[in-house]
Amino acid sequence: MKRKNVVYFLAAACIAGVIGGCGSTSGSGSSDSSKWQEMGEVIPITRENGSGTRSSFAEALGLNIEGVDDQDEITESAQTETSGEDMLRAVAGEKNGIGYVTYSTDLQEGDGAKEITIDGQKAEDETIEEDSYPLTRTLYLAHTSEDKDLETDFINYVTGKGQETVSEFFVPIGGKEVFLSNQASGTLKIHGSTTLAPVIEQLADDYEKENSNAQIEVEVSDSSKGITDVLTGKCDIAMVSRQLYQYETEVLEAEAVAKDGIRVIVNEENPTEDISMDTVEKIYTGKISKWENTQE
Repeated sequence: MKRKNVVYFLAAACIAGVIGGCGSTSGSGSSDSSKWQEMGEVIPITRENGSGTRSSFAEALGLNIEGVDDQDEITESAQTETSGEDMLRAVAGEKNGIGYVTYSTDLQEGDGAKEITIDGQKAEDETIEEDSYPLTRTLYLAHTSEDKDLETDFINYVTGKGQETVSEFFVPIGGKEVFLSNQASGTLKIHGSTTLAPVIEQLADDYEKENSNAQIEVEVSDSSKGITDVLTGKCDIAMVSRQLYQYETEVLEAEAVAKDGIRVIVNEENPTEDISMDTVEKIYTGKISKWENTQE
């Protein structure tokens, strides 16, 4: 399965020198601990409140605060970025940084950031499909239960024939290849997640070729804002990159459109190649503040 990466063009990161050698993390038994001692303080970088990627990341680590929407136990000292593009730039520009991005993010050698494995698992189509990758999540389109012909037709396209396009960005959920549009007319407004936006924009273009009577407008914000816009009538469908909260499931229907893996990234100068979920949790709650302690 060939996945189309969303390429983020990074601002050039000035790298003073490359710390030699590649190491693994917890339990590696490496005698060359000086490599991590030289790294100094860990700088955790996170997404903004309301981001579905942040919510999914925190949930996987057990850091979401039960009963409080869009709140978690990620340390307040963490640096905050408002998009995957900004996250990449931040990690590429900060030797001690650690962050996380979606599976569709293209990480090229020389960009300044690299993916590390989690408990020995790499984010790949197979590990995401089988849920063996620890930071796997499902991506959704959420809408009201009202019967709207255009809305229904577009969702049928996305979860059916459109899964071929989905597979170029994420791991598809499967669906029927045959699609016959009902040719409903009108404008469909879709708001929300920056993670889903690129593939939904492509699907919107493809769908308009199937149904020339339709116009699809995609507006990027974040998952929670997208859901709020649906509930207040500002849009028809929300792009959501997290599980819906309890009260949201009572008023909205969520259609699964893809599976995604959140990739943990560090600066290319960082000798770390693998890290445990437990260590990631401790970094993002402030329990681990130095890179040398990620090796214990």
